[in-house]
Amino acid sequence: MHGGSFLTLALALALLLLYPGYIQTQEGNLFRCNVQYKCSAEKELVWAMADERCHVFHNRCLLLVEQCARKNSGQSELIESTKEICKPKCVKKCLDAYDPVCAQIFQEEYITFSNECEMRNYICTNERPYSYFAIGECVEQPAG
Repeated sequence: MHGGSFLTLALALALLLLYPGYIQTQEGNLFRCNVQYKCSAEKELVWAMADERCHVFHNRCLLLVEQCARKNSGQSELIESTKEICKPKCVKKCLDAYDPVCAQIFQEEYITFSNECEMRNYICTNERPYSYFAIGECVEQPAG
């Protein structure tokens, strides 16, 4: 992997799962955990549950990064599951509120969702984990 590609992947992974409302400590935890695990971009979807919500990760290493960050910030633990158990729990009823978020589907396109709940429903239902997500509409894809 070229240095620039590795840096791009590392930055994308450092931004993985930045939820609205997280304080700066969460970002620090996620970055430290990302450095600790040094995940690859290999795709082998992994399913997990937390707080009655199904999550899908690009690979097991990225699940471990999120687990590490959640543990360090006092959040509930992710319980590894299977697609068959998890998939029926993908869709949650969302509030009809426009509070846009921008997500990059893992190293692919950027999509604006009306809110985080709608984004999570889409990602789980369509089995398309994200590598980046931020509050607000997507303005354009970053160059690089």
